Amino acid sequence: MVALTLSPWHGKNLPTVSGEAFRYELRVAGRANERVTLTAQGLPSGWIAAFCTTEVCMPMQARLTLPPDGRERLEFGLIQESSHPARTMRITIQGSDGSTTRIVIRPQHTPHP
Repeated sequence: MVALTLSPWHGKNLPTVSGEAFRYELRVAGRANERVTLTAQGLPSGWIAAFCTTEVCMPMQARLTLPPDGRERLEFGLIQESSHPARTMRITIQGSDGSTTRIVIRPQHTPHP
């Protein structure tokens, strides 16, 4: 089973992420060359989750093959498409192997540009 951890995003935004988003660092740790699909669940209507690497952003799910060291770092973004703000979001990121991590977001500020 892979280990999933979420923490606030620090540093420069990846070039693949566009627009304003709530940004988090998603770390995936597992076996070398392990394949895992990650999905975001619990998003309110009008929101999209993006799993981003330096090369591509994948909406709502990501299919990964872990590198030889078994570790991957993604920028996980929550992007608002509707004009109606969400009060509280309870997001679950689930791996195809049953791994999960959760985050509760109370949007009371503007997302990162």
